[in-house]
Amino acid sequence: MQAIQNVAELAFPPEVRKFCEDRGVLDYLRLALQIAAQTFELHGDPLVTIETDPETDEEAVVIDVSSPLSCDEAVERKLQYTRRWVQSVPPDVIGTIRLILSIA
Repeated sequence: MQAIQNVAELAFPPEVRKFCEDRGVLDYLRLALQIAAQTFELHGDPLVTIETDPETDEEAVVIDVSSPLSCDEAVERKLQYTRRWVQSVPPDVIGTIRLILSIA
């Protein structure tokens, strides 16, 4: 399993850093990335962006990761990730940082 070299040193785009600092969730973003690195066989560094939900206009940090997992394995690992994420953060942070898993 590939791990992100050093989550603490991973450079975030300025708009992501500002969004996270304004909401006090920068450490939670690092935690989400650590959990992703431990859960998935990542191909390359994650893409971290800010996206606006078109239905609610709410902004969230989106972590886009890519992995060579099979469909069944990806579903299982995504469940593992989600369980760990929900157990690790306060409820108001859960929807602020989201993960998208792409499989090849």
